[in-house]
Amino acid sequence: MVIILLALYLIPEFDIGNFHFKRINIIADILKKETKTKTDIVILKKIIPVFADTCKAGITCIEDYTADTSGMTDFFDALSLSKKQIVRIAWFGDSYVEGDIMLDPLRDSLQSIFGGSGVGFVPITSEVAGFRETIRHSFSNWETYSMVGTRDDTHPLGFGGYTVTAKAGNKVLYSPIRRKRLNQFPSVKVFYGNSAGGYLLVNDDTLKLSATQKLSVISITKPLDAVRLSILDSTRTDLYGVSIEGNTGVTVDNFSMRGNSGIGLAYVNESMYKSVDSLHHYNLVVLSYGLNVASEKAKNYTWYIKGMTNVIRMIKRAFPHSTILLVGCSDRAANINGEYQTLPMLKELIDVQRQMAVDNQICFWNLFEAMGGDSTMVNWANMERCPYANKDYTHLTFYGGKKVADILIGTLLYEKEKYDGKKKSR
Repeated sequence: MVIILLALYLIPEFDIGNFHFKRINIIADILKKETKTKTDIVILKKIIPVFADTCKAGITCIEDYTADTSGMTDFFDALSLSKKQIVRIAWFGDSYVEGDIMLDPLRDSLQSIFGGSGVGFVPITSEVAGFRETIRHSFSNWETYSMVGTRDDTHPLGFGGYTVTAKAGNKVLYSPIRRKRLNQFPSVKVFYGNSAGGYLLVNDDTLKLSATQKLSVISITKPLDAVRLSILDSTRTDLYGVSIEGNTGVTVDNFSMRGNSGIGLAYVNESMYKSVDSLHHYNLVVLSYGLNVASEKAKNYTWYIKGMTNVIRMIKRAFPHSTILLVGCSDRAANINGEYQTLPMLKELIDVQRQMAVDNQICFWNLFEAMGGDSTMVNWANMERCPYANKDYTHLTFYGGKKVADILIGTLLYEKEKYDGKKKSR
């Protein structure tokens, strides 16, 4: 029997159809196990920005890796003028922020401080419409294309990562919720493109669509109690979504996409991002990814660095006058050797993300550290009352979303206070 087992050990692993042969190792238990899988990525020494003062207790500072450490300037200057103009934030992320779980309290806090109203951007169709609590959203009879789903070169993706085309009987309904700043639609923008012309029905109004390949917008400046949209069956037009916002103050657009590592943003043409920058400028563009990159089996992040670096460079070119903030991966835990704990390679991933911020001269915020570091998700999920995390040890509850939003608000206000102080002293 021993001879047979030794012979099986010499056979390499292989697959035949759905059958997978795994090498048998009868001496595995006596071999010395590595305590930690090492990445083959060389992490450079952390660069300390000029303005990275020692943070006060409870604050994880934003790390500014721009050449002149002015990375947050555009955003903070815009916030100072928020009573007179609109300040837009684009948050590109994964399932960590879907359904506005974290961005709702962030948006609400920013609007209460700096003014503003409205839920921001909402796609035509959405897989989270059923549990998103910041707007009532229903739809039917649309063909949907997305960066993580079906794609079609004849229907280029919109800047939110979605494109829809109309089927017979198409309709979409947006209704406000009964909550301050979200209880009406001050103004509405409808984004479309790749159009042969035709007509869009908005409530009881028939609006003419331009025949154009470029990103275009229809603006409705009067307040609305609800929005009903539909396209005539004979109209060939790609719709991208609507933006619901005030005329001043802060708006936060949630561009979350379940299953996206961030590299999926490359499926959107750079010209699309440049067009939205000219039509609907964002003062702050946030790239918040990592959950779909981190895993128990991760050994290196070479593929991620290459793909995400290309995305960051594209975003910088498309939004040359915007603050670009890369948010490091949040804590994520898994059952490892019978105990739930932070993924072994998660810190290496965060180091890689910080290095990309250094190499591309943008800002970086360490969400993992701000949350509390190792085992935060385990502790949050195991709270007896109102847990901050779900039992998947990956995603936040609505209580956790409020917690993380409060942490970020504290950081932003602290950083802006420092910035305003330095500006006055010049």
